[in-house]
Order: sequence, then structure tokens, then C-alpha cells
Amino acid sequence: MNADLLPATIDAAAISPTDISSTMRWQRWLPIAAVFGAAACWATQGVAYALILDGIQTDGLTVVTLRAVTATLVLWVWLAVTDPGALRIPRAALPAFTLLGAIAVTIFYPALFYAYQWTSVSVATTLLYLSPTLVTLGAALFLGEPLTRGKLTALVATFLGSALVVQAYQPDNLRGSAAGIGLGLIAAATYGTYSVLGKKLLARHRMATVLAAYLLMGTLLLLGVKLLVSPSTWPAPREAITIGLLTGVMTTLVPITLYTYGTYGLSRLPASEASILLTFEPVVAFVLAAAVLGESLHAGQWLGVMAVLGGVMLLTWPGRAPIRATIARYGRPQRAQ
Repeated sequence: MNADLLPATIDAAAISPTDISSTMRWQRWLPIAAVFGAAACWATQGVAYALILDGIQTDGLTVVTLRAVTATLVLWVWLAVTDPGALRIPRAALPAFTLLGAIAVTIFYPALFYAYQWTSVSVATTLLYLSPTLVTLGAALFLGEPLTRGKLTALVATFLGSALVVQAYQPDNLRGSAAGIGLGLIAAATYGTYSVLGKKLLARHRMATVLAAYLLMGTLLLLGVKLLVSPSTWPAPREAITIGLLTGVMTTLVPITLYTYGTYGLSRLPASEASILLTFEPVVAFVLAAAVLGESLHAGQWLGVMAVLGGVMLLTWPGRAPIRATIARYGRPQRAQ
């Protein structure tokens, strides 16, 4: 709303200080609650994948393809009704959107799925949280960003923490889950790359356009891979709809909407604060994995988890200008999980 219209729209005498205070509290807490809600939704995806495989005869590539297809269809139908202009994708930007979709959907979705399946929800979730660290390291190696003392401390903490989480000190366990650990690192790397490219595209295009375009291109590529690798392993229609709604809506579009509201709404949170709040995600994931799947972490792994999350918070903590600047430039613009 235009500030010049406020005097003509609102009767200041009719608003009490209590009402103003209450409104300000709501404006502050609603974005926080939205980001927490997004984190909680994203935290359920590992458990959701496990339950789907336990109850439905299907495979991982089919599950993530149904996730991408459902999310794309729902988003495009919604935008076609509410905001058709967002679906006008500039032809010149198609290569960039295709690259972003290939990274954020075609590679990221299967990599994260099989990282969950071949390690555990807790381990894969922790590896995914190496993404800000990888972004910071990549910015230092390839973009000339300075490595401050705080950044170096965070890098050491996160990498040592991840080594504890994957139990690198037990070679037999490490060899047994090497493929899953590798895919977890690929998921973290693609997620960080998505953040860099997505940030640049958001500087030139509307957020709804970026989301619709990269989802569409990534889904088409993933669908092509699925049809090439296993064209006949589709579940029954009712089961396919269940998978799509659970993964494409509840763990994709709903958290994206909540996170977007929390970080881009009228009372948006700074990106640094939102990143810190999102460390609520692994906490929920660990609790759900323990309660639903019976997973548990050893003492050394818990120490590693705390080291990884501590390093992430150090990289994104408000007030640390050099660190925050790197995350703001190259960190996540929004989640795409």
C-alpha cells in the first residue's frame, strides 16, 4: 500500500496503542512462524520417502519424478489462474532456467532421495547442511572471496563435524555407506550451486517466474531420465496421487510458500536470520527419524551434528559483516527441496 494513502485510509484516532503494539508483534512473529513452518515441512521429507517405499511398491526415481511433476502442475495451474504474467518466460533466459532446473531438480532430487535411503535421514540431513559451507569455500576458491578467521573456523567446524556424523573414524561403516555419503555431498553441492544461480536470476526476473521456469525445465529433464531408465515402473493412479500430494505439495510447495512469505513478505526476515531459523529443520528431522523410523545417532555423531550446525550459524550470524555478505551474495534465495 502506498504510504501517501495511509492517512486517508486509516483513522489514527480509532487505533489504540495496544492495537498498534499487538499488530507489530504479529508482524514480527508471523514471518518467524512461517520460516519455522517451512523448516518443519522440509524436515519431513526423509521420513516421507521412507514411509512411501515401505507402503508402496515403487522406486526412488519414480518417487522424485512424481514429486517434481506434481509440484510443477500445481504451481503452473495456480499461477495461470492468479498471476498469468508470471508464466511469461523470456526466451533468452531459457538456457539459464534449464541449467538451474537441471541442478535444483534433475540432479538434486534423486541425489537427496538416495542419500536418505543409503545412509539415514539424520546423516543425509546433516550432509545437506554443508551447503552454506561449500558455497563459502567455492566463493573463496573461484571468486576471490577472502577467508576471514570466522569463515575458517566455520569451515573447520563443519567439515570435522561431518566427518564425525558419517563416522569416518570407522572405515568399515564408511565403506558400507560410501555411495550414500557421496550422494549427500552431491546434494549439498547442487543445492549450493542452485543458490548462487538462483540469486542471480532473481535479480533479473520475478520470483514466481524463476520458480515456475526452473521447476518446469528441471521436471521435463527428470521425466526424460525416468522414461529412459525405467519407463514402466509407475505405481497405480491412486498411489501416484498420494506420492505427488505428499512430496510435491507438502514437502515442496507448502514450505516454499511459507519460506517466501517469511523472507519476502511485508515484514520479511533478513536472509541471515532466516538461515539460522532453518537450523530447526535437522532437529525436527532427527526427532521424526527416531520416533517413526527408529534411527539413532551415537554420541560422536551428535557432537558432529552440533559442530556442523554451529559452523552454519557462524557463517550466517547477524552482525558478522564479511561472513554475512558472502551468504547474502551466494547463499540460498529460497528453498527448492
